[in-house]
Amino acid sequence: MKRSLALLVPAVVAFGVRLITGPHPIDDAYITFRYARNLADGLGLVYNPGEWVLGTTAPLWALILAAGYRLGLTDLPWLSTVLSAVCDAATAVLLTVLARRVGWPPLGAALVGLAWALNPMSIGFASGGMETSLFVLVALTTLSLAAGRRYLPVAAALAGVATLVRPEGALLAAVVIAWTFMVQRRDSLRALFAASIPIGAAGVALFARYGSPLPHSVAAKQVAYLPAWPLENAAALLIQAGLPGWSTYLLAAVPTVIGLVLAACGLVTLAVLARRSVVHLRRERVAWQPFAAFALLYVGFYAVVGLRGVRLFPWYLVPIAPFYLLAAAAGLARMRSTAPAWLAAALVLWQLPAIDWHAPLLPAGLDLGRESLYLSVGRDLASSLPADAVVAAPEIGALGYASNLRVLDTVGLVSPAALPYYPLPADQFVTDSAIPARLIDDHRPDAVVTLDAFASRSLLIDPTFQREYRLDAEYPANVWQSQELLLFRRVDTP
Repeated sequence: MKRSLALLVPAVVAFGVRLITGPHPIDDAYITFRYARNLADGLGLVYNPGEWVLGTTAPLWALILAAGYRLGLTDLPWLSTVLSAVCDAATAVLLTVLARRVGWPPLGAALVGLAWALNPMSIGFASGGMETSLFVLVALTTLSLAAGRRYLPVAAALAGVATLVRPEGALLAAVVIAWTFMVQRRDSLRALFAASIPIGAAGVALFARYGSPLPHSVAAKQVAYLPAWPLENAAALLIQAGLPGWSTYLLAAVPTVIGLVLAACGLVTLAVLARRSVVHLRRERVAWQPFAAFALLYVGFYAVVGLRGVRLFPWYLVPIAPFYLLAAAAGLARMRSTAPAWLAAALVLWQLPAIDWHAPLLPAGLDLGRESLYLSVGRDLASSLPADAVVAAPEIGALGYASNLRVLDTVGLVSPAALPYYPLPADQFVTDSAIPARLIDDHRPDAVVTLDAFASRSLLIDPTFQREYRLDAEYPANVWQSQELLLFRRVDTP
C-alpha cells in the first residue's frame, strides 16, 4: 500500500462513518449547545440570559460552535458532528503516522488508523456532540510534538490551550513541562511560560466574568450526587481497558459474566502487549515516554479523585483509548519479524463486537431514548408556556435546548441558587439528582419536569408541592431506576 493511500483510507473512513451515523447528541452536549447559541445571539456565554454562571467544562468548544452558528450553521448537532468527524479523521492520520514510527509498514499502519476510525466510543461521542474528538486530536498532536523534541514550547502552548477544551489539558501541560525538563532542560522555562499564557489568560478572563475560573458544575456535582464507591473509577478504568472497543457500554449489551470474562482476558492481553511495546520501542529508540506518562497520569488522576467521590462519565474514557491502541500496536509490531502486516487487523477486529450495526456504528448498549423524550417535552413547553416562564428540572440539556425557556437547574450545574438546599438526607435519594422540595417551594417555577426516581422520596411527598402543582403529563421512561418522566405545572400557570 502506498504511503499516501495508507494515510487517506483511515481518514476517509473516520470522516465517512461519523457522517453516516449522523448526530445523536447526549444530554450534556445540549448544555454546551445552549451556551454556544446564546453567545452567537449576543446574550453572552451563558445558559440563562443575564445569569453569568459557567456551567460548561468546554468553553473553547462552545466558542467554536458559536462561531459556526454566527456564520449561519445553526444546526448545532450537525455542526458538532461534522467538526468532530474532521478531528477524528485527523487523529486517524496521526495514529497511522505514529504506527509507521513504531515499525509498521504502510498496510499495517493504515490498519492501526482504521481501528481508531471504527472505534465505537469515538464515533459515539463524535456524533454525541461532545468536545471529546477535539481534545483527543489536541492531546495526540501535543504529545507527538513533545516526543519529537524540536517544538517543545509549541507543544507546551498547545497543552495550555487544551485546558480550555477539557480540564484534563492541565495533565497534558504537566507532562510536556516535565518531559522538557528531562530531555532539554534549557527550554524548561520557555515551556512553562508557553503553557501558562493560555491557561493564565483564560483564567483571568473567566474570573473577571464569572467570579471563578472553574466551572460551577464541578462544585455542584459534589453535593447533588450520591457518594460513589471510592474504587468505582478505578474499577471502571480496569474494565474499560479490557473490553472490545474499549467500551463499557458493552456491559449493557451482553450478559454480565461474559462481559467481565472478556474484560479480564482483554486486560491481560493489553498488559502483555504494553510490556512488549516498551522493549520494542526502546530497541528502536522511539520516544514513547510522553505518551505513556500522559496515559498513566490520566488513569491515575481519575482513580485518585474517585476516592473522593468524583464521577467518571463515559466520555471521559474516550481520550485514553488511543493510548491503548498505540500500546497494543507497538506490542504487535515487535512480532513483525514473524508475522505479516495483516496482523494489525486484530486491532480492527477488536472494535467490531462493541459496535451496534443497527444504530449505525454507535457503541452497543448506548441508549439515547431519554434525550429524544426530553426534546419532545421541551418543544411542547416552548409552545404552551409564555416566553418568561421558568422550568425546573434536574436534567437540563435536551429539555433546556428545545424549550429555550429559563431553567431552574435543581442539581445546580447552572443555577447556584440550588446549592444551599444540598446535601439532602440519604433517604431522599433513589439515585443521583434528587430534587430538594424546599427549592421548588421557595422558587415556584411554572413547570417541573423530572424522572420519577428524582422526585419520589422528596418532591412528590411534599405537601406544598402537592397543593401548588398538578400532574400534567406522564411519559414512559425506563432509565435511571425510573419508570416515567413526569411533567407538572403550577396550578395558577396559564
